[in-house]
Amino acid sequence: MNHTEDEQFEEFPISYSIDNAILMHRDAHFGGSFDIMLDYYRKNGRGVCQDFVIERIEELAHTEQQTGKNLSPLFLSGAEMEKVARSRMAYKKLKETYEDKSPKYHHRNLIVDLILAEEEELEGAIEAIVKEKGTIVSSLIEVMNDEESHDILFPGYGQAPTLAAQCLGRIGDKRAIIALYEPIGNESIFDEDVLLDALHTIGTPAREFLLKVLRAKPITYDNERAAVALIRFKQDPIVATTCFQILHELDLQKQPSLATYLALICEGLTSPQERKEFLSFAQDKRTPAALRQDMLLVAKEWN
Repeated sequence: MNHTEDEQFEEFPISYSIDNAILMHRDAHFGGSFDIMLDYYRKNGRGVCQDFVIERIEELAHTEQQTGKNLSPLFLSGAEMEKVARSRMAYKKLKETYEDKSPKYHHRNLIVDLILAEEEELEGAIEAIVKEKGTIVSSLIEVMNDEESHDILFPGYGQAPTLAAQCLGRIGDKRAIIALYEPIGNESIFDEDVLLDALHTIGTPAREFLLKVLRAKPITYDNERAAVALIRFKQDPIVATTCFQILHELDLQKQPSLATYLALICEGLTSPQERKEFLSFAQDKRTPAALRQDMLLVAKEWN
């Protein structure tokens, strides 16, 4: 920016980290128009980014109006503008595909409906996909694994993978189990509750997979992820009993997080003898103090 432009913008200070993000968001999703973006944000559309304060968007819009200059070329880096261009190209490709109504694009078009749906359209888009049952599973897994689908600058505002996971849960096909299991623990990308609910909805095949991972040796982070997912299955006596057995065998000092998850699952114990043993374990002074406290809270639930 030359000296004259520097002086022109002195009274409109730009906070690069957030303001550049707002400009990229505007250019990617709203055709570079602050008016369209503000209308969408005032209506609280599904793609609203909670990090953006509407008053700041209004200030940037006012800056553009006062200066008569598009802020993006002035403040966005080459890499940022390139990313916006990729987003626009993604929108263009979705539109081109959607305009082709041939059967080969049927699943693709249903997924486009899901990606672009606003809140009032979302349930209908999900139901249309679920009706396809197993035939659309592989396409939904592709959405979950697509890196750009996780990015808020691309079509779907970064929500498409979580929506795909929700559809997979409703379909209940066991082929989705690994795709739903692997992102557990990465809450910055997925709504973890959706993943856990989906696995629980799949039922027995998911339970057996998770128990197999839980029993695996040596113990790694995978065992913990399996235990987190099995909390949804805690009312299943097989799951509760298995987790209690593993808790007995565990090195509690070395695996405190896993031990806590297993203890929570033990809420589903139904046998009076198992409950008695669990309570005895909870009261044993050799059991780490934090775990004892968690176990006693679990035991309270039986009352």
